Amino acid sequence: MKIGSNEIRKAISNPVIAVNIAWRRLFPFGIVPRDPEAYRIGSWSYGSLKRIEVTEIFKGIESIEVTIKRAFDRDAYAPLQNSMDLQEIFILCSILKFVNARNILEIGTFDGNATLNLAVNSSPDAKITTIDLPSDWQGDFALEIPEVYKNVTDRGIVGRQYRKYDEYAKKITQIYEDSAKLDWNRIPSPFDLIFIDGCHHYNYVLRDTENALKHLRDRGVIVWHDYGMIKDVSKVVDDLSKSMSVYAIRGTRLAICLKGDFSTGD
Repeated sequence: MKIGSNEIRKAISNPVIAVNIAWRRLFPFGIVPRDPEAYRIGSWSYGSLKRIEVTEIFKGIESIEVTIKRAFDRDAYAPLQNSMDLQEIFILCSILKFVNARNILEIGTFDGNATLNLAVNSSPDAKITTIDLPSDWQGDFALEIPEVYKNVTDRGIVGRQYRKYDEYAKKITQIYEDSAKLDWNRIPSPFDLIFIDGCHHYNYVLRDTENALKHLRDRGVIVWHDYGMIKDVSKVVDDLSKSMSVYAIRGTRLAICLKGDFSTGD
């Protein structure tokens, strides 16, 4: 923590208050948070990557402006809910606009909030392909995974949010398929941005990541959700960081992989 001359003057004039604030910031032992959000963030303990500001990764992204639809139509703070929170949606859409992604892939549609906002913030000619399990899914996965990882969205709510907006839904192609069985020749690769938020078991995250890397264009971006919160996701991302430019974004559960030079926007 940097301390400037102004902070020093304040500390001298109010030493008791200054010590109290500094102690809580630097040594927060024994403090019981009033907001459950503090516990949620405290659970983001997996992964070895240093968290850095998105502005350090994409120089100039601070000039990007985004529009968020249905900002509060989410339950990101429920104990067992992995929905993206507002900060994560905002950063994902900012990255989308900064790299001017026109061909976008999402693995894991859920209720379509991220899909909707990717459509809202992409160019008019952008195409978004989003993948989720079939509507008549019978409970079988292409890869063998423990029962605890079978966290499947109610088939009735898949994509419900983007379907409310005809002007954005026309940019979106919904594919109902297990991502591990997907024939990638069916989808319009290479992609500018691929967002991975499907099954969180290690084997699925790895398979989705391997396929994403094969179908990512030069100067493309892969974004994973739940880095830090879920051990398997974090392991795949950490392993990839040994050979590629991979970062964890501070204040979020987002990790990103960059293919190419992103020192400036398009």
